[in-house]
Amino acid sequence: MATSMGSGDLDLSLLRTFLAVVQHGSLGKTAAAVAKTQPAISQQMIRLENILGQKLFARSRNGIKLTHHGKLLITYANRAVDLNDETLLRLRGEKSRGRLALGMSADVALIGLAPALKRFQSIHPDVELGVTVSSPARLESLLRAGKLDLVIADPTVLTSTPAAKWEVLMGWAAGKEVNIDQSRAIPLVLVESPCAWQDEMLESLRRSEWKWRVAFESASLDAIVTATQSGLGLACLPIEIIRKFKLRRAQGVRLPSPPGLQLGLFRSATLASGARTMLEVALTSLFGPTAVLSNHSTDLLLEAPKTSSRLPALKQ
Repeated sequence: MATSMGSGDLDLSLLRTFLAVVQHGSLGKTAAAVAKTQPAISQQMIRLENILGQKLFARSRNGIKLTHHGKLLITYANRAVDLNDETLLRLRGEKSRGRLALGMSADVALIGLAPALKRFQSIHPDVELGVTVSSPARLESLLRAGKLDLVIADPTVLTSTPAAKWEVLMGWAAGKEVNIDQSRAIPLVLVESPCAWQDEMLESLRRSEWKWRVAFESASLDAIVTATQSGLGLACLPIEIIRKFKLRRAQGVRLPSPPGLQLGLFRSATLASGARTMLEVALTSLFGPTAVLSNHSTDLLLEAPKTSSRLPALKQ
């Protein structure tokens, strides 16, 4: 006999609406996206707050922002929705078939994309996933031609509008044998690919009057990490990568703060929503549950959390 939902249980529809508000960055844009009125979205969020017994949004002079509990809920909401979708897929015997083509620029390899793609393939083993690594210009051309379904690249170098954006925090990493002396050119381990964030990082060294030389250059994350661990030079890497590989953070020197790594998710106009959602869920989990921003907002400010990935501020 079926059991009814307890009054204190979480409603997946409310969690989906909450994640939609986070994704679209606006109550109004969320209402338009899900074909509901803005008051209806607001009422759903009030119901969710009542179930949780916590405020998810707070008013400020700049509009509305996520509270601490709101940011915390994103992690659990994503997990609940993902688990629900995976359960239905497995128990109903449904299979996702077809081919999805993902494109990315070389600097995206610094994030370590393999875990998200592996998770996607484990959930959808019958989907043929193809990955293309190329320059942003070529990726955009392939996306417009319908030869790629999704592209991850620097949003500042593509003319298309990203469906979502991330900013990944970077840090200076060094091996145990690296000695940093500002009177000498510091050895650098660089990404072997043109990328805006690396150009900005090198320019910040010039402005700070640091001399540098290229000690090692590669398009492979594993090679860059190995070169850094071996003491060949300093590397500018995502903080999560530094932690994952237990690299040493550069200490005792006043190196300029590295710029954040800007990433955008671009969709093909011909991509079916179901297929799009499957891969986007996997990619979003890679960059962190709070590292999603869609378009611009006029009525919701999402405060940047203190994690490896953060939401840019949205102003009224």
